[in-house]
Amino acid sequence: MKIAILVAVSENGIIGREGKLPWHMSADLRRFRRITMEHAILMGRKTWESIGRPLHGRTSIVISHNKDYDTGHSEVKVAGDLDEALAIARQADCDQDQAFVIGGAAIYELALPQADRLYFTRVLADVEGDVSFPEVNWSEWEVKEESHHTADEFDEYDHTFSVYQRV
Repeated sequence: MKIAILVAVSENGIIGREGKLPWHMSADLRRFRRITMEHAILMGRKTWESIGRPLHGRTSIVISHNKDYDTGHSEVKVAGDLDEALAIARQADCDQDQAFVIGGAAIYELALPQADRLYFTRVLADVEGDVSFPEVNWSEWEVKEESHHTADEFDEYDHTFSVYQRV
């Protein structure tokens, strides 16, 4: 199973503020849904709590040091680490070609060395926040797709959607 990271990052590296996304970008949310549909999504406890519910059409797996963590939803699985989360994803009733890591910063940092793909939204602005994406060695990645989009009434900032493949 391949590991893909899906993230939106501002120019100054911010991915979150007070447990939420620090922007409103409908196009990015639609892209997230389209890309992750029918796949396993792996996330940390704080990301799970910010979402607060299982996402339709996806297998949600929460990574937590607390193996007794209760998500409040029987269909949401809990794993103690990334390897266990991937093992659960391999057994899940979903598309098993790749699992998507969707946050937060600590989980991204764990997954980055093993990731095969990055689905990266670059938010073309500096924003305030309290959670940053880990440093990426961009020499290890090659752009496979890229498209630029302008801010409008539904998307707060100009942004670029990119897909990177590990070289």
